[in-house]
Amino acid sequence: MLKQLFLGILLLPICTFAQSDATKPTATPNRTAADSLGTGTVVFNASPSVIALEKNSRGLNNLQGYRIQIFFGPLDQAKAKRQEYISKGLLHQAYLEQNVPDFSLRIGDFLTESEARQELKNLRPIYPNAFLVKGHIEPPNLNYYINAIKEPEN
Repeated sequence: MLKQLFLGILLLPICTFAQSDATKPTATPNRTAADSLGTGTVVFNASPSVIALEKNSRGLNNLQGYRIQIFFGPLDQAKAKRQEYISKGLLHQAYLEQNVPDFSLRIGDFLTESEARQELKNLRPIYPNAFLVKGHIEPPNLNYYINAIKEPEN
């Protein structure tokens, strides 16, 4: 038993250096180390509910809808108008978007044109030159919609 243990300890260093150089990635001027690794397959194991959630959330950031444009001009003026809008405490988010060479200040994320037109009517006394713009919008804040449809408690 002692002989086998001694022999195993003696042969261990030899076995660890017995690997061939073919498994080591090599780098040449025209080839990177990652190229020599070859191809493989990646398998993700996830529960069906996680897979369904991921599939249903695809494309949420590519929503088309409406915003209300209230300003178009240089960046410093657009930032000042945005601060003015925010200081009024109005409900919807304000976005600065670059349209080279100037910037536009757009308000809200409206899924439907009728919803945007209703808010445009509310903003016209404050911003008489405001108009609707169709384009990319952020996904809706569900808490806003849930609170909007709740009945007031008596």
